[in-house]
Amino acid sequence: MRSNPVKAIVWSLLIVGLIGAGVGISELHVHWTVASLIVASVSGLVLLRIRADAHPELHRDRPMTVAEPQRVAVG
Repeated sequence: MRSNPVKAIVWSLLIVGLIGAGVGISELHVHWTVASLIVASVSGLVLLRIRADAHPELHRDRPMTVAEPQRVAVG
């Protein structure tokens, strides 16, 4: 599992981004808050991508379709 160091770095960026956003909000620094939220959002998306790539069996090549409704006999 080569992604463990990458996961640790991305998790750290997520935590730092969230803490930075909290500090930026409390100090009323708009640029700091926005930059921290961008870092947290991007690192969260990267973590989701790593998680999806770790489970390729969940990906299907067929599109998701809704089945036709079935009639149920009452009585």
